[in-house]
Amino acid sequence: MKIIILLSLLSLGACAPGSPLYEMGKSTRSDIVANKGEPLREEKIPVKDGSIMVYEGDEKFQLKGDILTTRFRSPTEIEKSVLYWQHHFKDCHTKRSVVNKNKDNHMREEIELSCPEKGLSVIFLEGATYIERVVEYAK
Repeated sequence: MKIIILLSLLSLGACAPGSPLYEMGKSTRSDIVANKGEPLREEKIPVKDGSIMVYEGDEKFQLKGDILTTRFRSPTEIEKSVLYWQHHFKDCHTKRSVVNKNKDNHMREEIELSCPEKGLSVIFLEGATYIERVVEYAK
C-alpha cells in the first residue's frame, strides 16, 4: 500500500504545472519535434531568423534560428485562475502591463502579469478571473 501511495505522489510531481519539459534558450527545434512531432504549420515572424511552430491546442513555440526562445500555451485546469498565478508569483517582482490596447471602448484590454525570476507570464483580459494563455521564456 505504501508503494502505491509513493508511486502516486511521484507521478503527480512529474505532471505538476511548470515542470520543465523544454529549456528556453537551450532546447532546439529537433527537441520539440522529438517530443511533439511535426508542427501543424510554421510561421515566419519579423525577427531575424525567427519562426513559430504551431501545434494543436493553440500551443506555439517561438524559435530564433534553431533555438527555442518562447513557448505559448493554454493553461492547465489548475492554472486557469488569475488568483492561482497571483499566489504562484507571490515571491516575484511581478510586472503588470497592457499587451493589447483595444481601441474599441467595448473591448477589455489584454493584461500581462509577468515574473521574470521564473521566466513566466500570463495573459488575461482586464477584470477577468481566468487567464487566456501562459508564456514561458528564458529567465
